[in-house]
Amino acid sequence: MSDDFSETIIGEDINFKGKLKFNRKLQIRGKFKGTIETSGELTIGETGDVHADIHASTLGIYGSLRGNVEVTQKVHLGKTGRISGDIKTPLLEIESGAKFTGNCVM
Repeated sequence: MSDDFSETIIGEDINFKGKLKFNRKLQIRGKFKGTIETSGELTIGETGDVHADIHASTLGIYGSLRGNVEVTQKVHLGKTGRISGDIKTPLLEIESGAKFTGNCVM
């Protein structure tokens, strides 16, 4: 198995608070509060509840996010996703049913 396909998961039973830095792929299915910085890919799963300011390369939101986002490549807001905060990104995809409250700069 190639390292390119590995993904770390913060499970539904995890409640994490602090500053998170990583370089590859991470999926949050539990609760997180703090700040997140990555040159990789962050996914907030359907059960994920995140209160954070995020700097990332790619961001997928399928759960709940409260905070401001700065993404260098793409933000994808899935139909089950909810974000309350401002987004700065060159590319934003929003599926029907998603909820976005805030401002976007592209």
